[in-house]
Amino acid sequence: MKRFFLSICLSPLLTLHAHDHLEVGESTINPKQLGFWGPAIQYTLYVPVGELFSGYIPNFPGGYFADELSFTTETEILNIAQGADPEIELVSVTGPTGGTFSFWEVGRTTPTWSRMSGWTQSSTDRPSFSVILGGIGHIHGRAFSTDRPGDFLVVFRARDRNSRYAESTDYLVTFRALNPPPLTIRNQNGQVVINFNSRNNLVYDLEICTDLTVGVWSLLEPHTRMDGTGGTFECPVPIEHPRAFFRLIEYK
Repeated sequence: MKRFFLSICLSPLLTLHAHDHLEVGESTINPKQLGFWGPAIQYTLYVPVGELFSGYIPNFPGGYFADELSFTTETEILNIAQGADPEIELVSVTGPTGGTFSFWEVGRTTPTWSRMSGWTQSSTDRPSFSVILGGIGHIHGRAFSTDRPGDFLVVFRARDRNSRYAESTDYLVTFRALNPPPLTIRNQNGQVVINFNSRNNLVYDLEICTDLTVGVWSLLEPHTRMDGTGGTFECPVPIEHPRAFFRLIEYK
């Protein structure tokens, strides 16, 4: 489960992990062609420098909007492409002007490859990554990132290095890079009231820390597992400490 933190001192943080799978198998239209099935929109949330992104990606340095998305041959909807050795090629990147989209291989501390918004594949420039490694249907520890907020429309294509299947049609994935939601805080009737604007399809926990030098954060019940609605959430908290810091966890 991925988790992103935003505190009153404006310090977002990510700790756990979760990721979607995008299946690579037989096309539902042509069984002799590779095809894709899976989510076409990915929320790509900001990871601060030096903060843990995921248990699968401990070396990720932060400073990017990041997302785990596993391309997998472990199919649930598609049929398995028997005997294929799929490779995923980047076809094009469209996004904010000057923005960069990157792929991170397992264990990397710098991107494996990056392409700027407006880039299109050519015969001499075809960045790619494999789906199967050592017979495993998908690989943990990979990431995709952007260097600024906004929608990055990224087109992928699958081809079979064993030439048993025709290459897939192009598949568009939108990586939606989002800044953390700001928090506001006020005193009201002996309580601290914390407000934030939630987002659909994301989940929120509120945490408290009374000593930043120790850095121990605790969940604040009942303000946990709050499903985003797109509206404003208001979280009243009793004042029980002379000093307290709050942070909001936003995750998938």
